[in-house]
Amino acid sequence: MFLSTSSFSNKPDKSKLPEKSKIEVVFNRHLDFNDVVKIKLDLSQKGIVINYKLLAFDENGKLKSIDFYVDCKDGFSGGASQSDLSNQSRFGFYRDYSKDANSPFGTGGL
Repeated sequence: MFLSTSSFSNKPDKSKLPEKSKIEVVFNRHLDFNDVVKIKLDLSQKGIVINYKLLAFDENGKLKSIDFYVDCKDGFSGGASQSDLSNQSRFGFYRDYSKDANSPFGTGGL
């Protein structure tokens, strides 16, 4: 799991965000149920809502499939699904708050 965040309040106030703040969440086969719950809680503290439409785990309790929808509450939202995650998967979403971001938001393969 890779969750890179800068500290911001419940509703992101762009005037208070660091110049290069970015949130990136990566889902892969290393994660278990507790990890995806923690991701949801961590994001909600940053004013981002993620809903899991589908979570499937293998016999070892590791995430193998996901379908999610994320709403950054600032006009950026979207979803993606992946049915065969691996340990090397880089699948999820990002929200880049920097003014000069090439792409401020994306979901799917990262």
